[in-house]
Amino acid sequence: MDLNEEISRYPGIMEKVKQLGKVKENFLNKKRMAEAIELWQRFTPEELAQLDREMASASILMKAAVITPTAVCYYSIGVFFAIPVRDVVWVYPRIVKESMNFIPTGKIHQVFLAERNGEQHIIAQLSTGIFNKMTPANDAIGEIKSVLDPVRKGIIYGYSDDIYRWFYSDLEAAAAKIDADSRM
Repeated sequence: MDLNEEISRYPGIMEKVKQLGKVKENFLNKKRMAEAIELWQRFTPEELAQLDREMASASILMKAAVITPTAVCYYSIGVFFAIPVRDVVWVYPRIVKESMNFIPTGKIHQVFLAERNGEQHIIAQLSTGIFNKMTPANDAIGEIKSVLDPVRKGIIYGYSDDIYRWFYSDLEAAAAKIDADSRM
């Protein structure tokens, strides 16, 4: 299966992918391309048609991700990933402080997403200066929550060691609880 060929069947998705970057397989991203194809195959034709319609009005988050009520999509290293919202269970930010010779030089703001099977994805990443007061990862989490809450209320947002232990101690039970909370 060729991901570019599949994406080209949906003009709305194709237009958004062009804005994010060019999808091209090379020797560095073969494994990631296979992962993207596996994720793409999780969608039904009806879900892909719905995603195609939603993409036109969706905004690009942190220059790399597009969030719709049907899918969380992101672009990374020449590969376009689309994760069904029904598989999203946890979204959290991470800030990495950079330094050189113990002198702070900047921060990397990342947004992580965990699927029901425990797979984690960095869906967006942005660098800022060390003295910059912006919080792009936290702002992105707020935007993601506003889009996904109406369709899946049970998703967990934010990070703590307790959430991590609870989630990874029993993935199936955690996913089942999140599914149950989403139906309420």
